[in-house]
Amino acid sequence: MASVVAKAIALLTGLISVPLTFRYLGSERYGIWMVLVSIIAAMGFADLGIGNGLMNAVSEAYGKDDRPLAKEYVTSAFVLMLCIAGFLAVAGAVCYPFLPWLRLFNVKSEPVAAEGAKAFLVLYGSFLVSIPLGVITRAQAGLQKGYASQIISALGSILSLGAMLVVIWLHASLAWLVFASVFAGIVATVFNGWLLFRQHPWLAPSWHAYRRRSANKILKLGLMFFVLQCAFAVSYSSDNIVIDQVLGAAAVAAYAVPQKLFSFVSMLVGMGISPLWPAYGEALARGDVAWMRKTFLSSLWIALAITVPVCTLLALAGPWILRVAVGKSLHAPMSLLVTLAVWGVVNSVSGVIAVLLNGTGVLKALTLTSVFASLSNIALSIFFTRRLGVMGVCLGSIVTQVLITLPVCFVLIRLLFRRLATEKTDNGLEAPAYLA
Repeated sequence: MASVVAKAIALLTGLISVPLTFRYLGSERYGIWMVLVSIIAAMGFADLGIGNGLMNAVSEAYGKDDRPLAKEYVTSAFVLMLCIAGFLAVAGAVCYPFLPWLRLFNVKSEPVAAEGAKAFLVLYGSFLVSIPLGVITRAQAGLQKGYASQIISALGSILSLGAMLVVIWLHASLAWLVFASVFAGIVATVFNGWLLFRQHPWLAPSWHAYRRRSANKILKLGLMFFVLQCAFAVSYSSDNIVIDQVLGAAAVAAYAVPQKLFSFVSMLVGMGISPLWPAYGEALARGDVAWMRKTFLSSLWIALAITVPVCTLLALAGPWILRVAVGKSLHAPMSLLVTLAVWGVVNSVSGVIAVLLNGTGVLKALTLTSVFASLSNIALSIFFTRRLGVMGVCLGSIVTQVLITLPVCFVLIRLLFRRLATEKTDNGLEAPAYLA
């Protein structure tokens, strides 16, 4: 609920700020800003998955009621992220003077390129600061208090909008506008950290709590999450590229616009199930296998109960929705809409399964499967697109999930619960009938 509210507020503030900033900056300088945002977004994996590794580690320590261990994990992750931020700061300082800003922004005006370069410094600096601050939100999520960060993030969005309005009123430069847009988020995160460590002082990082073994564990978990994230990005970000290379740029819109309709369903399901990630980790540490199984099955059925009717409705009403939204210039065949609807259901099921496996640390086999599946996805997408048109990229994803990813994941889940049942029996506890 907190995530839905936060995203709604972020969307609303974005709808207000985009026309204001576009009119203030003009198309050229606004385009530079969007290029900078894209560059920073592409560097989103710079923490090497350490944030996700920390969330798993904290949820495990919290499940064991081991406060010193949780403090070790937070401190060790903070040190690792400081090292990453420091390395990127040095690399940025070395490369910055040699970057071809005119060519990078594709502008002809030297002053405009120089203004964009200054804006990049501001945005890159905020990115570096946000890396170690990521410890706050991940530790909070590990304690299953992620709702607090969502609420404060919503307040940060409102503060950011106010700061940008002030900059526009003062007629300041692009760099100041970028500063206003990111500074509020950093302030909100710092305030969130103050609240978190005030409420849980035993969790606050301290230099004497750093342990190499804890750092190695988090780094090992993080690298596997990093590979998973890369495989996910390759699978989900390659569709438009494949269409562009096989059918041409004009065909991209015919797929990308209808796909937006169904991505909304996956986003809603993702917001609903993501809090279960650290909850599974805590339940595993406490040995509460019955809750894990019950919650997994419930979330799976709820996801199906939501996605099947909604995706069916979107497929049937898709032509009318698209005609109202973008006019008659875009035609989406029913075969494409049906394929996207099937993908929406399959993708939601995959998300429910991934949350369980990620939360319980079943990562090695999942990582290998994801890498193989992402490569297969690209190959199948190219094959089907050449023969079936734009629906081929989506069909490639469906075939990959149904024939590779989902069967392996269900085997991993069965093995997970069988292992947990065996451990209960070995410890002298009677295993529940459904785990036998």
